[in-house]
Amino acid sequence: MPDTNYDVIVIGSGPGGASAATLLQKRGKNVLLLEKGNLLGGKMISIEKEGYAYDLFPHGQVPMRGNQFEEIFKELGVYDEYQPALEPDDPRDVITLAYRRKDWKDYRVASSKQAMADPSPFFEIFDMQDEVEQAKMLTIMGEIMELTPEDLSAVDNVTMKEWLDARDTPDELYNYMAFHSNVSLAEPVDLVSASEQLIILQQLFLQGGGGQYKGGFGNLTKIMCREFEKNGGTLIKNCKVNKILVENGSTTGVDASEGTFYAPVVVSSAGIQPTILKLVGEEHFDKAYVNYIKQLVPGWAFTSIRYFLDKEVMKTGMYVMWSDDSWLDTERYKKIKQGEMPEEVVLFMCNHSFYDENAAPPGKQVLVSGTVCSADPDAKEIQALYDVMDRQMQETFPEIWAACERREYNGPREIRDLTRDTTMPKTGGECVGAAQIVGQCGKDKPKSDAPVNGLYIAGTDAGGEGMGTHQAALSGTRVANMVEVYLRKLSKF
Repeated sequence: MPDTNYDVIVIGSGPGGASAATLLQKRGKNVLLLEKGNLLGGKMISIEKEGYAYDLFPHGQVPMRGNQFEEIFKELGVYDEYQPALEPDDPRDVITLAYRRKDWKDYRVASSKQAMADPSPFFEIFDMQDEVEQAKMLTIMGEIMELTPEDLSAVDNVTMKEWLDARDTPDELYNYMAFHSNVSLAEPVDLVSASEQLIILQQLFLQGGGGQYKGGFGNLTKIMCREFEKNGGTLIKNCKVNKILVENGSTTGVDASEGTFYAPVVVSSAGIQPTILKLVGEEHFDKAYVNYIKQLVPGWAFTSIRYFLDKEVMKTGMYVMWSDDSWLDTERYKKIKQGEMPEEVVLFMCNHSFYDENAAPPGKQVLVSGTVCSADPDAKEIQALYDVMDRQMQETFPEIWAACERREYNGPREIRDLTRDTTMPKTGGECVGAAQIVGQCGKDKPKSDAPVNGLYIAGTDAGGEGMGTHQAALSGTRVANMVEVYLRKLSKF
């Protein structure tokens, strides 16, 4: 039987929770890590079955070089096991781009070594032959690369649409940026914070993007949790937390399905709204903070289709597909919610076999695709989006469709069941967490230290910036640092 008293209890084994737990345990704290399911990794889960190994959802690491997992593995002393499947200077064509301008009938397809590292494939698929338009595009890309932290902070409350509208942005580049806001941040271009998207673009340009790992992203979790237990940490799976215990304004532990556990610090990566409103309870916070938490806007979700192929037909590691008509802003999204389904959608797809020779049986491949959708687990449009995704695959990449021997589908409901609970109406399936939009980024990002002593929020909802998995690990690292300071203060009393 596990002990009942710890220095720190961490809820959830996603990249935020796993990062905080393993770093604190490495630094000498006695940590309990609780995972409500049987699989580790939160939204960073990788599956191994029937000879296939793949991520449950489509991922692409930004930045590739210098991301937070590198720093964590260095501190854990296992940097030799940090195994990116791709280097930023990989000489192969890595990404396949498919784009359709509104006045074209068909998509144009081109391959590139790394997304935006070389603009010539973009000039090709944009059919951008005018040197003046090319120069405008290069000027904007150059400006992004030279932005300082102060420049980025100044546009926390500027939307990416407003940032692009203030420049002489070619239509083709604007449409790409709108697509990018959908697939990299799961947000509409007219709401996403310019600072957040520009950080990601800058990292993509300078440090590489679309990174993958041997064994999938879930292998990062496996190694972190292995080191966590190796260093004396206690991990309990299939243990659902019912309540975070609070006495006299301070956390004292958790009540969970496997018992009651005590600690002066609780770190939650279960989402800021489920943590504050459900696990702790509104009664422990002042009304203004509760209202602030309730008003946080959730990010969008991703529907996902996994295509299992009986032939090796894909030549690159990542496929992205968009048109002038397929990316979503708030107006287009509203039409979908009203039942007006689009003819086409944006697609972000990962060919795991390109990155890892063990991702599929010999002679076969597995492709994980996704498009943005509502975070509502019961959203009615999900099935219709699956149909659109399948049709686009059939029409634009017929060689992939012809080789497909079976498909698997999942969306916000499966994300909810694996990760965070629904607390506010029509939420729970978010592919990241709290939306990366104006009013919720940069200086306005929710804080990791909640207004209850000893309670911290780790993951993409609080305390970090950047893209998905990197942001969550960055938040978890910062939380670990904050917890150390808090425990030192407690030890003086």
